[in-house]
Amino acid sequence: MDLVVFLVIGLAALGYGVYEAVLLYRLRRHGIRTRGLVARYESSSGTAGSGHSTRAVVTFVDDEGYMHEFRDRETARSDLRVGGPAPVIYLPSAPGAARIDMPWRRLWTIVPSLAFGCLFAGLALWELVRR
Repeated sequence: MDLVVFLVIGLAALGYGVYEAVLLYRLRRHGIRTRGLVARYESSSGTAGSGHSTRAVVTFVDDEGYMHEFRDRETARSDLRVGGPAPVIYLPSAPGAARIDMPWRRLWTIVPSLAFGCLFAGLALWELVRR
């Protein structure tokens, strides 16, 4: 039973990492860059004691002149101030998938997820082969 749990957790982490990597690739290749504005920070308490998180809420105007708002996927960034500019990148067909355009920070989301997924899936497969 524990092998199945490790395998599921590993594959889920790998799937999330691959999804984020593909989205980053699509954004870098086909995305439109614009300047956004940090409207505010939203705080939320985690579930089951997982801690407190603060996320930036960024507004931007797309190339058709429509206003959009999104919450940053990562927790608070000390270099983004309320009322200050934020570099934004979004896909023309999906402005809802907009991200703050700091690729080195995005790698800090992708790399640990892929490493964690490889570790858990690898441990599950290793144990399965040893049996």
